[in-house]
Amino acid sequence: MSNSNTIEHNKDELNPPDFLNKEFFEKILRDSEKDEHLQITKLDILPGSNPGDHFGSVMFKAVVTYSSKENENSTKSLVVKLAPVEEGLKMEFLQDLPIFDREIQVYTKILSEMKKIMESIEDDEELAPRLLYYSTKPQLLVLEDVRKFGYGMHYKFFDFDNTVKILKKLAKFHALSYYMNDNKYVYKTDLTAFKTIIDKAILEKMNILYEGFDYLSEEVKNWPGFDGIAAKLATQKESFIGKLLDTYQPNPEPGFNVLCHGDFHLKNMMFIKHGGEIQKTMFLDFQTCFWGSPAIDLIYILYGIGGTECRARRGEILSIYHKTLSDYLKRLGCMRKPPTVLDLNIEMLKMGTIELLWSVCYLQFYALDFTKISFEDIFNPSPEVLSKMRKTVYTNEEIVKVLKEVLPELYYKGILA
Repeated sequence: MSNSNTIEHNKDELNPPDFLNKEFFEKILRDSEKDEHLQITKLDILPGSNPGDHFGSVMFKAVVTYSSKENENSTKSLVVKLAPVEEGLKMEFLQDLPIFDREIQVYTKILSEMKKIMESIEDDEELAPRLLYYSTKPQLLVLEDVRKFGYGMHYKFFDFDNTVKILKKLAKFHALSYYMNDNKYVYKTDLTAFKTIIDKAILEKMNILYEGFDYLSEEVKNWPGFDGIAAKLATQKESFIGKLLDTYQPNPEPGFNVLCHGDFHLKNMMFIKHGGEIQKTMFLDFQTCFWGSPAIDLIYILYGIGGTECRARRGEILSIYHKTLSDYLKRLGCMRKPPTVLDLNIEMLKMGTIELLWSVCYLQFYALDFTKISFEDIFNPSPEVLSKMRKTVYTNEEIVKVLKEVLPELYYKGILA
């Protein structure tokens, strides 16, 4: 972790693999444009993301100039998302995770069906970028670059009103999955088969995420009035993995489950904004989707999208989600009733381990400057680097402010027990 060197791009995105060549993209465009005579005249391949935007893939942006039967000179921008091809920690870390298989299945078996269902009720909203091509060997997806439509990234927590706009789209995504599962005789994909990819072995690889309990406990001891909370934090490490694994299991029937996005935070969506207000939202990265409690995505809304105001108004958040979900299910003609608002509140308490995960593990990433820290620093840090990261996190006023807000809530609700 160095302050002297700035990382402009992820190092594995500086040199594209040889197979990302003119012939590769020509085949894709000939299929997508339905023109077997299409010819690429120019191809530029650039790094596809900013440092810290993602950890589960390698991304490139391909700017393709081509001639076709429709136009002698057209340009199209494509996003290529692929599994690591270079030996190293990132390949080792991701090789046992079925994240590409999962995303390909979600795109080809679920999002495609959702689009048809939406069209059948004259809902033309787009949920995700268009998939143009995929491969399992090598593992990759080629997506339409939605930046040409005005979509862009956003890195600051949203206010309540903008968060609600994202929340309503999430409720629609959940409703569609619930409807599909309730009509299994029509939709052949078994959504209940989409088990979480999280298991004990994977969590043990990610020990950087939960070893924060010891560090945070030591820090919290210095905060007046936090002695009891510090003591509870010190006891969490041994039991946390088991609690987390339980949380990712679906509710037994007839409990309420949906297809969860699973990693629902700001860096996994793009927006068209006008004057700071969201006009449209596009969901990205379906690598960890799974069948489970909607409370998991809803907790991500409260921590990874909205700020303090949203957490303070969680009752309204849940009520708006419930109404949007219920209204859309009625529009779909779903015969099965959704849970009540009370059910959702209880579900949020049951899934409280995810709030603990955010408080102790994920919030730290919002304090780090990813132009000065590498993937290796994060997932296999030296003691010196780890010490510097912790110091950076716990001297960040915004992070400390959030922790002082949420830790007492988790303590008094019995989640931090």
